[in-house]
Amino acid sequence: MKLNKKGMATWVMVMLGVLGLMIAGGIGYGVSLSVTPTAVVAVDYDGEFDDAYLATEGNFYSDFSEGTDCNITSDVLGGAAYTACIYTTLTSVNVSNSTEYQLNLVIDIDNDVEDLEIEGTLQNTGTGQAADDMTIVAAELWTYGDSDESVLVYPIPIDNENDEFEGNTGVLAGDDYVLHVVLKTQLVIPMFATGDNIMLIDLDLTTDGDVDAARITLED
Repeated sequence: MKLNKKGMATWVMVMLGVLGLMIAGGIGYGVSLSVTPTAVVAVDYDGEFDDAYLATEGNFYSDFSEGTDCNITSDVLGGAAYTACIYTTLTSVNVSNSTEYQLNLVIDIDNDVEDLEIEGTLQNTGTGQAADDMTIVAAELWTYGDSDESVLVYPIPIDNENDEFEGNTGVLAGDDYVLHVVLKTQLVIPMFATGDNIMLIDLDLTTDGDVDAARITLED
C-alpha cells in the first residue's frame, strides 16, 4: 500500500516524537542513577567545663582575687551551692561613687558544645546592697590569648532594670574563653561588709558532657 505524502509526513513525525520521548526518558533515568545523596555528618557536642581562673595574659586584669579555688563537685564547677569559684574584690566596696570593678575570668571548656547560657545577677543579700548600689557596665565573652589576638565572641545582653545580664552564645568550640564583666558603684549606703555577695554567675552548657554547669560568686 502506498502512502500519500501527507500520510508519510504524519507517520514520520509520530515516530520521531516517540523516539524523542524514549531518548529523553533514557537521559533522565541515567541522570537519576548518577545522583549521590549528600552524606549527613554527625556533630558530637560532648564538651564540658574543666576549670575557671583569673585571666592575666595580654591586657586582661581583674579587680578581684581568688578567694576559693574552682573545684568540681557533683559535675558542677564551683558546686551547686556556690561553695567554690569565689572571687573577692581587691578593695572593699565603700561610699565612693563611680568606682569600677572589672572581672576577667577564663572559662576552660573541653571539646565542642551546642550552647553556653550565661547569667549574672547582682545581689541584695548582705549588709551591702549590690543590686541597689551598683550597675552593670559591660558583659562580654572573648577568646583568650594575647590582647592583639583576643576576639569578641559574644556581647551579653545587659538588663540593669532587673540587675542582670543574660544570653546564649550558640555553638562554641572547645577552648579557653574570657568572661569580661565591669561593674560600677553608685552612692554606696551602707558600706559593704567582708563576704557580702556582689554577684552570682551561672554558666550552663547544652552538651552530652558531664560537667555542664558552673556557679561563680563575686563578693566583697
